[in-house]
Amino acid sequence: MQPTVVLTIGASDSSGGSGLQADLRTLAALRMHGASVVTAVVSRNTRDVADLYPQPTNVVTAQLTCVLDDLPVAAVKTGILPTPETAVAIAARARNGALPNLVVDPVLTAATGSRRGLIAAYERLLPHASVLTPNREEASALLGWDVVTPEDMAAAASQLSARGPRCVVITGGDFAAGADAIDVLWVDGEARMLHSPRISSRNTDGSGATFATAVAARLAAADDADAAVAWAKGFVGRAIGDAAEWRLGNGPGPIDQFGWSSLTLR
Repeated sequence: MQPTVVLTIGASDSSGGSGLQADLRTLAALRMHGASVVTAVVSRNTRDVADLYPQPTNVVTAQLTCVLDDLPVAAVKTGILPTPETAVAIAARARNGALPNLVVDPVLTAATGSRRGLIAAYERLLPHASVLTPNREEASALLGWDVVTPEDMAAAASQLSARGPRCVVITGGDFAAGADAIDVLWVDGEARMLHSPRISSRNTDGSGATFATAVAARLAAADDADAAVAWAKGFVGRAIGDAAEWRLGNGPGPIDQFGWSSLTLR
């Protein structure tokens, strides 16, 4: 059986925990073929980010053109778009209908140059997104006000949906209150609180990238957006739990997309 193709657009992470490396691990775990466009190279480990090197916009668009001209891409996920120019170039392809089932993970902490300019560029991309997956910090940056509580998350998801994406998920796994991790899904004009047991683990690196990529994978498999989000939330929870005992480095490590921790090697 031929695998489904999902394209991920984002940064290469030298530690292997997040970015394109996490995306491609996720797609491999889901038995899909991952194509990739490198927007930046990040020098980092589990402790900190040393530097980020944006790729020239023409290099990004050359990669994108090669993939789209040849491969039957069924869904697309964006991660780090480090400059406004890169974001505008990706938005232009989306506007032309070239990026099906587009999942936008707005990683604004990695912006270089004008963050305000990058946020403005995202305004061109959001109308073409099937699903937008910011965390609370990213939602705050996109909207210009602090998103703190689950009630704030619901209001923010509503406001972001007005900018064009068909579905918005604001992830709140870092919200400190209660025994549950709470995400908020806005779809079909209403907010839904998604509760799951909070998992105690320092290893959460790449969880946001994995979530967005898993959503894209399920959209490629013809799931509705709400079903894709629910499935991806369960997948990420399992991956975090399975990696809870790992100590790969001295800081927050990666998660276990493959379920390696439950495998018995002979």
